[in-house]
Amino acid sequence: MGFDPNEPEQRQRLRAALKAADLKSGELWLNYFSIGGSVGEYEVEAYLQGLLSLPPLQRDLLAMAANELIEAVPRLFAPYSDDANLAQPDQESNTADDRDTQDSAGADEYTDPPENE
Repeated sequence: MGFDPNEPEQRQRLRAALKAADLKSGELWLNYFSIGGSVGEYEVEAYLQGLLSLPPLQRDLLAMAANELIEAVPRLFAPYSDDANLAQPDQESNTADDRDTQDSAGADEYTDPPENE
């Protein structure tokens, strides 16, 4: 079977996505196989290296398997100043007593100011 015109770019983008998510080809193959892929692990590795062509259905199943794995990877986000999760629960400054004081002190922060001011 020969390459179709989209296969090289599809393969390159799959490899880039796997690299960006720090996923290995074995992880990809296991998930691919679990969703119905019919190509063996060695064939998937050969495909990723550009040594083997795969039919569109199998390439799409590889893409689906990769996307599922990528979605499962926890992502880090930069916190905003008002994020409640800035202080980690295991930090000493965030004991239960401190949280009670912080919660009661910050409660008025979001209420409307008195109208007579």
